[in-house]
Amino acid sequence: MRLATLAVFFSLFLATAMPSSGQSTDLGQSAAAISPHTIREYSLPPDKLEKAHGLYSLSTKVQFVDAAYGFAILIAALFLAAGAKVRDWAERISERKWVQGLLVIPILAIAIAILTIPGDLYRHHISMSYGLSVQGWASWWTDWAKGLLLAVILEALLGSLFYLMIRRSPRRWWFYGWLVCLPIIVLVVFVSPVIIEPMFNKYVPLEQKNPELVDQIERVVKRGGLEIPRSRMFEMAASEKYTGDNAYVTGFGASKRVVVWDTTEKHMTNPEIMFVFGHEMGHYVLKHIVQAIVASFALSLLFFYVSYRVSGWMLRRWGARWRIRDMSDWASLPLLALLMGILFFLGSPIENGFSRHLEHQADTFGLEVIHGLTPDSQQVAAQSFQKLGENWLEYPYINDFFAWWAWDHPTTRKRMHYAQEYDPWSRGEQPKFLKTPAQNP
Repeated sequence: MRLATLAVFFSLFLATAMPSSGQSTDLGQSAAAISPHTIREYSLPPDKLEKAHGLYSLSTKVQFVDAAYGFAILIAALFLAAGAKVRDWAERISERKWVQGLLVIPILAIAIAILTIPGDLYRHHISMSYGLSVQGWASWWTDWAKGLLLAVILEALLGSLFYLMIRRSPRRWWFYGWLVCLPIIVLVVFVSPVIIEPMFNKYVPLEQKNPELVDQIERVVKRGGLEIPRSRMFEMAASEKYTGDNAYVTGFGASKRVVVWDTTEKHMTNPEIMFVFGHEMGHYVLKHIVQAIVASFALSLLFFYVSYRVSGWMLRRWGARWRIRDMSDWASLPLLALLMGILFFLGSPIENGFSRHLEHQADTFGLEVIHGLTPDSQQVAAQSFQKLGENWLEYPYINDFFAWWAWDHPTTRKRMHYAQEYDPWSRGEQPKFLKTPAQNP
């Protein structure tokens, strides 16, 4: 559940240069779904194990190569004075700073997006080669263009406001700029399920497609003591682009909703979907969305301050060579993007560690909320996790360092172990989160 965006302006500025890290909450098809045998350990058949190892090795290399390539582009932009050249052109057109910003920011953002297209293309090629994606290139290019357009609009808005704060307060811009960005970032998170996500995927009310599943989900909702109207349950036509299954929670307040992929309904049993939904509902009940946003703000504030301190030193050392007058100069955009990009990259273990903590809590809530609603709830969860790894080709033997650095969810092996170990009821103990007695199935 990556619902809060860390420093949206800078992360979008580097979106095509910096790959997203970690694994999703995808739940895929598996032969284990029809197996009568109890699952104790996450494993893959030999053919899929070999394929998963190849994907894991390739993905690990691509992630770090892409990061290095993105940094190299920004470093080259600085030493070639690319930002200064675009600034000079914008100053010839208008003396107004806000007009200059609306010219400089989109040009630099589009240039970076174009330069990083090879990495985007290669990642989609990998997804198709390993059978994780069925999205054609025409559709992919359409999504890429729409994503770039949204990024440019948001970057222009946030960047203009941020640099206004730099001009107004050269010594406190890191704080005031961060403060100005907060409400816009919250607004983006709020409207994303209603405006942005439907631009890329098709959604229909889940009740229209699968009223029986909605009835089962409502049992979970009642058990969890939460009110989620049927109108906030949606099915996403994921099969048009993906082969795997997924379910997720998005938005907050009036925009909160739970989304179930159509592939999930096809490949998973109702009890398994109830567990998946219980996990997602846990994010609601445990207020993970708010926690993630607050944590994102705190981390981004730290990064803005570090950028302020380091940028001053770098400008004193190389500013003349880069033709950057000071931090309020539009030519400093590549420098600020580089610093924030490096900090976010180095901060990946912090961000992902916190995300894994929230996902672990949601797993616990999912186990608790279906206990008593479906027979053998622990095995239901284990079956779900087996499908997670198998359909998305998660390698069972992930390097601990890479999992610590890049995984925003606990590994499938750990989640499956936990699902079978967590059993407070047999020991006469209270569950961690759901204190009410379980109902009979």
